[in-house]
Amino acid sequence: MPIQLLEDGQLHIKEKVLIDLIYFSLQKHYPFIKPYNEWMKRVRNSLNRNEKYGIIVVVEENSLELDVSLSVLYGSDIRELTKTIQNIIRSEIELCTGFTVKQVRIRIEDIHFDD
Repeated sequence: MPIQLLEDGQLHIKEKVLIDLIYFSLQKHYPFIKPYNEWMKRVRNSLNRNEKYGIIVVVEENSLELDVSLSVLYGSDIRELTKTIQNIIRSEIELCTGFTVKQVRIRIEDIHFDD
């Protein structure tokens, strides 16, 4: 669990809260990105308790490393889309929590078509 020292105490945030923050910020970019396959999510979630929606949070000493698995819309510029998503996730987490995000790794797991 990430811990940040404050003037009058400590701030503790569970990894699942960080995952939810990331997930909600990603929802703003639908239909260009989606969480990847529901079945795969359930299998991976059962193997890693700190994973939800294809998002994994790794806590370092003073920073966070984030792994995000996505499905992207067919025809999207994947390189530009991933750069944008990395910047959005980094700024959202740092703004909301004050924790430093060391790295945001994006994994493209699937391609989807506009439904």
